[in-house]
Amino acid sequence: MSGNPCVQYEKHRPQRRPALKPLASHEAMVGDAQTTAPAATLAREEERPPLHYQSPPATSTRELAAAATIPTSPQQATPHGKGTDLSTGSPTSLIHIDDSTVKRSLVEMLSQDDVDSRIMQSGVRIAYVGQEYSNINYLIRHRAKDRSVHHFPASQISRHYTSHELERIPKEAFTLPSRALVDELLEQYLIHVNPGFPILDEEIFMTQYRARDPRNPPSLLVLQAVLMVGAHVARDRPDRDALKAMFFRRAKMLFDARFEWNRDVVVQAALLLTWHSEGVEDVGANSYHWVGIAARTALGMGMHRDCGPSTLVAHDRRIWRRLFWILVQFDVMVSLSYGRPQAINLDECDVPPLTAADFDGVGPLAQVDFVMQHTDLCARISRIMRDHFHLRQSQREHTHQDSLMIADEILADWWSCLPTSLRPRSPDSTIWSKTLLLTYNNFLILLHRPPPGKVSSTSMQRLNDSDICSFSANTITDLFDQLHRNNEIRFLWISSVNVLFTTLIQLSAEMRTANPILAVDALRRFDVARDCLRSLAEYWLNAEIILRLFEESSERLQQELKIGKARKFPNGTAKQGKGTANDTGTNTETVDGSTGLDESGCDDLSNIDWRDLYIYNQDALQMAEGQNANVEWGDQYWDNSGLFLPDAVDTFPP
Repeated sequence: MSGNPCVQYEKHRPQRRPALKPLASHEAMVGDAQTTAPAATLAREEERPPLHYQSPPATSTRELAAAATIPTSPQQATPHGKGTDLSTGSPTSLIHIDDSTVKRSLVEMLSQDDVDSRIMQSGVRIAYVGQEYSNINYLIRHRAKDRSVHHFPASQISRHYTSHELERIPKEAFTLPSRALVDELLEQYLIHVNPGFPILDEEIFMTQYRARDPRNPPSLLVLQAVLMVGAHVARDRPDRDALKAMFFRRAKMLFDARFEWNRDVVVQAALLLTWHSEGVEDVGANSYHWVGIAARTALGMGMHRDCGPSTLVAHDRRIWRRLFWILVQFDVMVSLSYGRPQAINLDECDVPPLTAADFDGVGPLAQVDFVMQHTDLCARISRIMRDHFHLRQSQREHTHQDSLMIADEILADWWSCLPTSLRPRSPDSTIWSKTLLLTYNNFLILLHRPPPGKVSSTSMQRLNDSDICSFSANTITDLFDQLHRNNEIRFLWISSVNVLFTTLIQLSAEMRTANPILAVDALRRFDVARDCLRSLAEYWLNAEIILRLFEESSERLQQELKIGKARKFPNGTAKQGKGTANDTGTNTETVDGSTGLDESGCDDLSNIDWRDLYIYNQDALQMAEGQNANVEWGDQYWDNSGLFLPDAVDTFPP
């Protein structure tokens, strides 16, 4: 995808989304009074009894699971093996199979006369035959005419063989809260999340939800997950935490029991559950874990292969492409956050890029330009990391500077194709354009900040790297400040935590620059970024952990960063010695460019009028930047970060 020529995307202006209409038949989904253990006081007030999709109401957990059965999305099984196809509204046949049929499923698939021409309606079980070295691929090629087809219809398998102890699912998993709360959280999700990360087909999902047809309900697993995300963006503490925990618990009960047999829905649910944050476990839980589950499921289904030549219906082809590219975005962002390998290797994928047609049914607020551009950016980041910064890269391939040059060219090509509406300071700027710029500038800092150890580079290269990192950190700080003032931080995905982490590390280094004017400017931006991280910590637990790191180091840094305070820097940027005078009679410890005030005459940083620095001293800032260019960038970044030095250690050793 990164190799495609620049494409001028048509600008898609989102329309105002109509409010959800009141539901008159909510009781068709929610049964009469039964008691379940609520998660919190709010949950108790809002709680409704367990779901019932059929009559009479179930009285045991096993019966409840059977009554609330939600097979593959568009088809609802009945005792007679009939269902309804959402895409056409016509009845379709479902195959009810016994043990012998399960054992013959492979034989039946390979024996189909019309194996590559049979239409795969929505919800049918799809078999991905793998690449050429797969045995199944080898066998089916003897019957299939089109060698470019990799997805084939297979016999539907009863949930009895795909689920895990359905009778043990607690009744709570089949419970929904009040109609008013569900409507509120659904609407908030569809307004603030789905337009930029279109995991759901809004039109089909809301048609199912509003109809309340027990023969064709929405996926209960996806519904619980969507309500969890809706609670994240719609409510304040403590209601938000209680609701998110409740909906996550219910969704995970269904997920662990493999209640949902439609694998498309499993991918959707896993992507939605990345919005949950609990504990400090970042391998077996939280976003990294759920992205991994979504990736393995999608790869097993063959979502990474072009399904255009197959007989998959148009709706499923669209949602497959969207889900795959959303997964790529999440995978790249979470891999950058943790420095771990990506789950998706684009060299093994041939899914075509997204087009405007892939957003049919997403809803009037769909952010088409953002999704396509953010997908393109993440695909380029993925290729840059795999091709030029991989673990086994040898010096013969590229030097570090060669790799940076190639990466900058790739990113500059992407920037040149960016629609005007998504550029900085555009009058049409939205949270989605800010999200795009956060991803872009975060990656620039990760690329250009000096690696630990000495890297051979010219002074001009070091200066360019320093300027790029400083500019990107400044841009990120300004974007977060706008989001904070607009109360939009709650709408950001978990990758935003890592963006602020990167920025605060950069600003911590800049606060140790050779010139105090630049240091004070960096401190101002550091405080803004830290305040934004504090707000973000209300939504993401890992942000609290990172905040503690900077809270404890910030006090020491603020004590040291006073206008005119004497400091000593490596590489001869300040003269050594204490209390001596040079030929001009100035204090030898005072860095050139400082005000020369003694410590007793220096105001506390919190009392400084920042307007004095920015309105009247722009020339001083420019002069300070030139003086600071003489400092060894790598030493400044790593030796003087101030993040990990105990108080007893001399911060600036001679």
